[in-house]
Amino acid sequence: MSTPVEQTDVAHLCAAHYRPLHAHVRRKLPQRSDADDVVQETWLRVVKVAASGLLGNGRAYLYRVAHNLIADHYRQRARRREDVLDDAQLLAIADPTPLPEQRLLDAEQLRHLDAVIAALPARSRQVLLLARVEQRGLAEIGRLLGITRQTAHGHLLRALVALQQVPQA
Repeated sequence: MSTPVEQTDVAHLCAAHYRPLHAHVRRKLPQRSDADDVVQETWLRVVKVAASGLLGNGRAYLYRVAHNLIADHYRQRARRREDVLDDAQLLAIADPTPLPEQRLLDAEQLRHLDAVIAALPARSRQVLLLARVEQRGLAEIGRLLGITRQTAHGHLLRALVALQQVPQA
């Protein structure tokens, strides 16, 4: 059965063990601020238990409380680390669907783009589609359409200049 601990006994315990306890906790926790927090919380708990009269071996209790608080610190840190998501996880959560406003702007831009392409001369339209949609080179486009590479290049430039008039979203 424990006997009540006097306040002077707690003060003596603090004077005798503050530095060794802090050094012990500091070896376990790399951040000085974390070690300071654990030591402070340890003393608060020791004072509460001492006030209740249930403190038996003060030094052993002191180090046991510090050990438990260090373990709690690492558990909380591991939990916080689990909560942090990397970019791939964030992208998996994010909804890639465009917002309604963006869909309207995109649809308007596509209508305008279709109108500009439809207004191109037939040959320029063919060259543009072969170059940009089918990813064919100018020499190949020239052979397919029976025109020179330079002529295909001219048609492509004409089409690209016309497309620059399409407003960007």
